[in-house]
Amino acid sequence: MNDPWVLIVDDDTALLQALPQALYLRLSGVKVDTSDSAPRALEQIQEHDYDAIVGDIKMPGMDGLELCKQLRRLPGYQKTPVIYVTSHSDFESRARSALSGGDDLIGKPVFALELAVKAMAHLLISQMDAKGT
Repeated sequence: MNDPWVLIVDDDTALLQALPQALYLRLSGVKVDTSDSAPRALEQIQEHDYDAIVGDIKMPGMDGLELCKQLRRLPGYQKTPVIYVTSHSDFESRARSALSGGDDLIGKPVFALELAVKAMAHLLISQMDAKGT
């Protein structure tokens, strides 16, 4: 697998610093960009190809669910893994995340190993799907 690019989207500046470190420490070769808002993330997504998106559900303005819906409409992003990292991990939030096109949900507080394992699993599955295996 080529070095994957992951975009982390969260309005919490502490998480925007911690989550990339969690991925760097656990996944060799992963490259991470961050965005503090969904609209900015959409701009970044149109400027650069990402292999996975990790984002919060609840953000001011456009939330993560709407970001995912808009992402799915962009060419080349119909199957890009989207992993939500959120304090809303109840059944209703999990159902809404799946209906928005999300692939997984991790409840806060985030455990670095869980994020790394889920990110790598989704990246590998996505790569296998792209190759038709």
